[in-house]
Amino acid sequence: MSRKLFANFSKYRNAVGKAAKHEDAYTDLRLSVNPSTDTCQLVKVSQAWIAFKHTSGGTIGILPVETVGRVGQNTHLLSAHSSGVSDWEFSPFDASLLITGSENGEVKVWRISGDSKGAVGTELLLTITTGTGKPLETILHHPTAQGIVATASHNVVQIWDISGKDQGSSLSSAVYTLEHPNAVFSLSWKADGMLLATTCKDTLIRVFDPRQQESPIQSGQGHPGNRPSRVVWLGEKDLLFTVGFSKMREREIAVWSAHDLSKPLELKRTDSSSGLMLPLYDEDTSVMFIPSRGESTIRWIEMADSAPYMTEGAAFAVPHPVAGAGLAPKALLNVMQTEVVRILAVSANSLWPVSVSIPRRSYLDFHADLYPETKSTTPGLEASAWLLGENKPVPRVSLDPGMAGKPVWAQHAVTTLTSETKAPIASKQNSIPSSSTPSSASPTTPSASTSAPTVASFASPMSSSAGKSAEPATAKAQEVTTEKLASLSVSTGAPETHPASPSQSATSAPSSSRGPSSASSAAMRLAAHQTSKFRFLTFKPYHISQHFESIIGLSISAAPECNLIEVNSKFLALPLQGTGGRVGILKTTEPGRVGNKIPSLVCSSDLLGFKFDPFNPNRLVTASDDTKIKGWIIPEEGLGMESDVTKPDWTLDSPSMDKISLILFHPRAKDVLLSASMDRNDPTLRLWDLSAQKEMVTIKGHKDVIFSCDFNHDGSKIVSVCRDKKIRVWDALTGELLQEGPGHDSLRSSRVLWLGESDLVASVGFGRGSQREILLFDSNDLKGGPIDKKLMDISPGVLIPHYDPDTSVLGISARGDRVMKHFEIHLGSRKDVGPGKSLFVDVSSLEQTTLQQDVAYLPKRYCDVKELELAKMYRLTYNSVEVIRVSVPRNKKEYFQDELFPDTVDVETATMDASEFFAGAAPRSPPNKISLCPSGMESLSHHIAMTPATPQSGGSSLDKFLQGKQQAADDEKKRLAMERMFETAKESKADRDTLVPETGVVDEDEWDD
Repeated sequence: MSRKLFANFSKYRNAVGKAAKHEDAYTDLRLSVNPSTDTCQLVKVSQAWIAFKHTSGGTIGILPVETVGRVGQNTHLLSAHSSGVSDWEFSPFDASLLITGSENGEVKVWRISGDSKGAVGTELLLTITTGTGKPLETILHHPTAQGIVATASHNVVQIWDISGKDQGSSLSSAVYTLEHPNAVFSLSWKADGMLLATTCKDTLIRVFDPRQQESPIQSGQGHPGNRPSRVVWLGEKDLLFTVGFSKMREREIAVWSAHDLSKPLELKRTDSSSGLMLPLYDEDTSVMFIPSRGESTIRWIEMADSAPYMTEGAAFAVPHPVAGAGLAPKALLNVMQTEVVRILAVSANSLWPVSVSIPRRSYLDFHADLYPETKSTTPGLEASAWLLGENKPVPRVSLDPGMAGKPVWAQHAVTTLTSETKAPIASKQNSIPSSSTPSSASPTTPSASTSAPTVASFASPMSSSAGKSAEPATAKAQEVTTEKLASLSVSTGAPETHPASPSQSATSAPSSSRGPSSASSAAMRLAAHQTSKFRFLTFKPYHISQHFESIIGLSISAAPECNLIEVNSKFLALPLQGTGGRVGILKTTEPGRVGNKIPSLVCSSDLLGFKFDPFNPNRLVTASDDTKIKGWIIPEEGLGMESDVTKPDWTLDSPSMDKISLILFHPRAKDVLLSASMDRNDPTLRLWDLSAQKEMVTIKGHKDVIFSCDFNHDGSKIVSVCRDKKIRVWDALTGELLQEGPGHDSLRSSRVLWLGESDLVASVGFGRGSQREILLFDSNDLKGGPIDKKLMDISPGVLIPHYDPDTSVLGISARGDRVMKHFEIHLGSRKDVGPGKSLFVDVSSLEQTTLQQDVAYLPKRYCDVKELELAKMYRLTYNSVEVIRVSVPRNKKEYFQDELFPDTVDVETATMDASEFFAGAAPRSPPNKISLCPSGMESLSHHIAMTPATPQSGGSSLDKFLQGKQQAADDEKKRLAMERMFETAKESKADRDTLVPETGVVDEDEWDD
C-alpha cells in the first residue's frame, strides 16, 4: 500500500469544538452586532481584557477576561471617538494597550488599568490623524516590533511608529504610506514582520516590502467578485490565504504563493451563502477557523505546506448565529484538558467561548505533541531597530504547566543566553519610551523622575496607571527575577549575536569570558539560592491494602470553597452523589475495597460544606443549601450499613442567613463554630456557641462573596478573602475590622491560611490571565499589599493551601492536578524580601499518576516518627483515597530525629470552652505541647552530645585531591552513560513511530491517545 495514503494524517483531525455553558459565557451585554466595516471582527481579546463594540456610538465595552456570567453591569464603557468605532486592536506585547479607529479616520491609543476593587480605568495616550476622513478598515500591530502599527483607510495603508510619544500628544505623519487605486479591504503581516499583504476593491492581491519601496513587489488577480475579500498570511510561510466571492457570488477560499500571485495554488468554492467569512488563523496548529456572519457553525481547515494545501474538518456548532469572532491568547487555554484553541463568538447580547480540544484517552499529562512552543509577549525588537532594517523573531515559550514551581536558577538554565545580557526593561507609569530610552537599570535622575510622562512602553506590559500589573502569562519570560513565570520557559533555539548597549559594554564581559566578573556573578547567584532541609521530601504511598479503593458515587462537583475530604483519627468523610446532600462516613481503621454501599448522612438539601470537630472526633457539622447548619454525632462503631441517617442531632439557622459558603471550627475553644454566608447580598460572618446552639457574634463589612476564612493560632483574629479582591483581618469577639488591603487581582475563588503562630498570612488564588499565585501578607500591614509573591502556573484548578507549623512547609494542592507543590516558608517580614531574596524556598513536589481532587492530613501525633513520617496524607482521587507517607530521608533512623520533630501543639485538646471564649476570658492554660518521641527511643541530639568526637582520618591533601578527582570522573561516566541511554530510547521510539513502507500499516503507537 502506498505510503502517501497516510501522508496528511494530522493530530488535529479529530478536533472537537464545544461552546461554553451559559454560566461560563459573557451574557447580558449591550453589544453591537452591526459592524461599521465588512472586515470588523466585533471583538478582540488580550490576556487580561476583552474589548467589544458597544451599542452606543463611538463606544468600546471592556471586560476583564476572568469575569463571566451576567456581566452587563460590570462592563466599562470607553467613549473612544465622537463618531462610530470601526476597528480596534490589542498590542501583542502589552495586554493593557488598546488601539482604536473611528469612521472619520481617527486612531487613538489607550491604556487600560484595573484596581483592587474591580474598577476599570482608561487613559488616552496618543491620537493619530490619518487624514483620509474615511473609516478605518483595519488596524494591525506589527508581529515582532513593538510600537509599529499598520492602518488601512480608504485607498491607503499607513505604517506608524507610536513609540516614544508624550502622553496626550498627536501624530499625523506616517512612516510609510502604501497607495492603492481603490478602497483597501484588508491587510496582513507576515509573521516575521518583513512583508505585508493587502486585498483591494479592484480585486487584486498585493504584497509589499514597505521598508524597501512603497509600491508592491508582487500583485495578482484575486477573487473576482465585487464583495469584500480578506487576506491572511500563513505565519512565516510564503503562503497567503484569502476568502472572497466569485463573479457568480459563490464564496471562495484560496491559497497563494507570495512569490507568484498569477494564479492560486489551490482554490475551492464552498457555497452560495451571502454571509461574510471571517478567517482566524492559529499559527501554532496551522489551522484556519472560518466563522461566517449569520451562521451557527464554525468551519475549520488545516493548512499544509504542499498540495493538498487545505484539508477541511468537521464544523463546530455554536448556540446562536455568529456576528463576529476573535481568537483568545494561548495563555488562557486549559492545556491539561487538551484545549488547543479558544474562539470568542459574538451573538446577540452575549459573547460565547468556543473551546476546541483534541480527545485523548488520558488527561493526566501535558500532551506536548499538541502544543508547539508559542510566541511570548516579549517583542523581538524595538520600532527604531525595525525601521533601520533589522529583523528578529519573537521569543517562544512553552505552555507546559510542568515547569511550575521549579527553582529560579533551574528555570534560568533554559532561558536563552541573550536574556542574561539584556538589561531589565521597566518604564514609568503610562509611558512607552522609544528604543533610545535609558534602561531602568540606570539610576534615575531627579529631572527624569519629574519630567512629563510619555506614551506607555510596549516593552513593559506590566505597567499601568494604577501601578498594578496586568501580568500576562509570558510578560517576564526573559527577566531574571525571583518571580519568574514558572509555567513558561524561553526556547533555547540557535544562539544569536546581539550588539551590546553602551551600558552593557561598560559593565559586562562577553558571555564566553571566564574572568573574575563572570565568576563573581555566578558566585552571587549561588549564594542567593536558598536551600531547605526538607528539599528531599519523599512521598510514599502506603501498601494498597491501606487505601480506600473502588469508591463508587463520589461527588467532585462541589463549590470551590468546600473541601472534598475530611479525616480524623476515627473517621473519613466524603461527599457522595445523589439527592439530599449526602456525606459518606468510613472508618479509618477499615480500609479496602469500598464499592457503592457507603453509610451516609443525608442533609435533605445540596451539600455546601462539612467539618469534623477537632475536639470531638465523633461530631461532624454540615452546611446545606437549605441555609441550615446541622450537627451529627457518629457512633463509635460508625454508621450502620442498613440505612442512611437523615435526622441530625441539632440544627442552627438564622432568619437572615442565606447561601452558606463555608464553616470552620475555632482552633482553641470548644464548641465555637464560624460560618460565612451571603445573606441576600449582605455577606456575613457568624460565630456560634454550639453548646447553647446560639448565634453569638455577627461580623459584617464584606462587599461580595466570602471565599475563605481562617483563625490565627489563638483564635482571637479572623482573616478573610472576598470576591471584591480584598483581604481583611477582624477581631473575632468584637467583629471590628483591624486591617484591610488588596488581595488577588481576580474574581475567581481564592483560599487563605494563617501561618502558625506568626503574623504571616498566605493566600492562594489567581492573578490576571488565570495565572495561579501565592501571596504572603503581614497581617499587621495589609494596606501595603503582599510582602512576597510566588507565581505558579496557568491552570483553571482552584488552589488549596495546607500548612505544617512544625516544619514551616506549605503544600499547595488543586482539583484536577496530579502534582502537589511544596515550599518551605522562611517566616520573616517585608524587610527580608528584596531582589534575589524570597520567603519561599522550593522543596520536593508530590507527583502521582492519578488526578487528585483534594487532600487531608491527620494530626502529627498519629505519624509514624520511627519511619520519619512528617505527615500522613489522605489523597482523594475520582474513585479512591490513597494514604501517603510524607517523610525526609535520614541515615540514623534508630534515633529520634528531634530536629525534624519538635514538640507539637495538641490540636485535639481545647484550652477553653465556648462560654469562656465569648466572655473574653483568657485561656485556662497555654496550648498543650506534646513530644512525639516514642518511649525508649533516644534522641539524635542526645546521642551526639554523649558520643565523644572521633579524630578525622589522616591523609595528605594530595590523596584527598586524587580521591575527589576519581569521584568526579566516575560521576561524569555515569552521566554520559545516562545520556547515551536516553538517546538510544529516543531513537527506538522514532523507529517505532515510522510507518512500514511495504505494507502501509499504521503502528498502534501512531493513533491518538
